[in-house]
Formats: sequence, structure tokens, C-alpha cells
Amino acid sequence: MTQQSATASWRSAALAAAIVAALGIAGCSKKAAAPVAPAAGTPASSSTSAAPPVAAVDTDADVLTKAKTAENDKRLYAPAGDNAIEYYLALRQRSPNDANAKNALTDLFPYAMIATEQTLQKAAAAKDPAQAAGFRTEAARIFALLERVDTNAPSLPRLRAIMQKQAGDELKQQQVAAKKTQDDLAKKTEADKASAALKTQQQAAAQVPATPPPVEQRPPPPPRPAQTQATVPTPAPAPVEAPPPPKPAHAGLPDVVSSVQPTYPRDALRDGVSGEVTVAFTVNTDGGVGGVSIVSSNPRRVFDAAAVEAIKKWRFEAPSEPVSGHRTFAFSPGN
Repeated sequence: MTQQSATASWRSAALAAAIVAALGIAGCSKKAAAPVAPAAGTPASSSTSAAPPVAAVDTDADVLTKAKTAENDKRLYAPAGDNAIEYYLALRQRSPNDANAKNALTDLFPYAMIATEQTLQKAAAAKDPAQAAGFRTEAARIFALLERVDTNAPSLPRLRAIMQKQAGDELKQQQVAAKKTQDDLAKKTEADKASAALKTQQQAAAQVPATPPPVEQRPPPPPRPAQTQATVPTPAPAPVEAPPPPKPAHAGLPDVVSSVQPTYPRDALRDGVSGEVTVAFTVNTDGGVGGVSIVSSNPRRVFDAAAVEAIKKWRFEAPSEPVSGHRTFAFSPGN
């Protein structure tokens, strides 16, 4: 025996075992041999001798001939409208007591049942949603043939339950995908609004003219006294000292021992949003930071949490008493 013959014999034996199991599930007791069915979920092979669908002018003999031709060509349940089961169903409808139609449908039922189950398995394993939907559609078509053959077959409720579960799973997946799309759109809308607000603020700031520096006011010179014979020279007035420059807002804070930079929010970094946050805080006597609050932020609430979390991790040299100050953090995607 050649390797090809051995393989063919093994496949025939495996298919025969599947047919026997299907016959037991369907409650069929007929033992007559049936032709080999094509693989489930794949188009049945056609030949040049395949007959056209049943026409109104066909006789019972014509329909029987088409059914047997389709059976010989392995078109047991596919393609739709030109397969053996549909021809035998048409013959049974014309002649309900026709033995050929009854016996053939009994023999072909397990093949269609196995094809339905295998096609549903392919639908469950398919990664492409469109391909899975195609398998489910084909399984539903073959299942409809089974219902026409024997609507009370015990195997039908199980197959119907599988199809309903797959349809329910597909609906849940579509709902989850729709919810994700809606959430992503809402996030993008919020980010666009924040970016537009920041751009408006920047444009408004660019249009405000710079305030010129104040002109130093010098006191007028004292009037020169009239000279007399006993004129006593008047001492020159003492020069007026300019006021000292203002100290920076954080003057008086202890030296920083350790510091961390804020973490750039992921959404703001993705959308290219920049801004700054000024926080007020108190350096405790142990050098830690407490009493953190937001003084100003632009844009609002975009970088607040990152700035607060960062300043809380700063450490200063321990002062003799609590010292208050503030710090401004700048956020720029390019840095």
C-alpha cells in the first residue's frame, strides 16, 4: 500500500467514525452508506455535469436526477440552491412519501450537522471579524437546511445554542469597541479645548504692550540763597540712596538638599501642551515640605497634580522655624 493510499484510508476511517457519532446524536438508525462530504466551511466542488436549480417544469424524475448528480459531485449541502439536500427537500415537498428523498435526507443529515459545527468552530477561531461573520453566516445557512430536514432532531438545540452564544459575544465586542471609540473621542475633544485655550492666552499675552520702566523722580535742587556780606555757605544736601532691589519670592528659604522634577502628564505630552504651575509651600523644621497649595496654573488643572507631587518630595536644610515660600514649575514638550 502506498503512502497516499494509506492516508486516504485513514481519512475515510476517521470520517466514518464522525458520521456514526453524528447519526447517534441525530437519532438516525439508517445504516446505508453515503458519499464523502466536502470539508466544512469550504465551497463544495462542482463539475460540468451539475444540474441547475429546480424549475417549475421539472418532473420528479428530473429533480431526483439533479439530486443524485449533486450527491455524486460532493455538493451535499453547498453551494446554496444547487446541492443534494435542497434537491431532495424539493422532491420530498412534491412527493412526501418518496422513499428516495426520505432515505437520502436521513443519510445526508449527519454530514450537514458536522459541517455546521465545524464552520462554527472556524468562526470562533477566526481573528478577522469579517471572516468570522462569514463563517457564522454559512453555518446559519446549513443549519436552516437541517431544520427543514428534521425540525425535531435532538442535535439542533445544541447547535442553536452555540450560534446564539457566538452572536452574543460578537455584540459585546462591538459594544466594547464603540465605548472605547467614544472615550477616545471625548479625550481628544478635551485636549483640543485645552490646547485652544492655551493658544488664545498666548496670543492675548503677545498683544499686550510692554509697560515702560518707571522714570526715576529726583527731588528738585534747593533754591540758592541770596548772597549777603555775611553769607554762610550752605552745606550740600546728603545724596538720596536708591531703595534696595526687591528680594526674590523664595529668599530666606533654606538650601535645597534634594529635589525632583515633575512628571510630564502623558496626555499633555502627547498633545504638545505646555504651561506652568506656581505652588506655595512651607519648609518644616525637619527639612520636609508641607502645606502645599496652588498659587496659579496655566492651563488650569493640567499640570497641577504633577507640580504638587514633585514639590512634596523636595528636602531642604532643616530651619530653626517653619519658612514659607513658593516655586514655579515650567512644562514644555521640547524640554
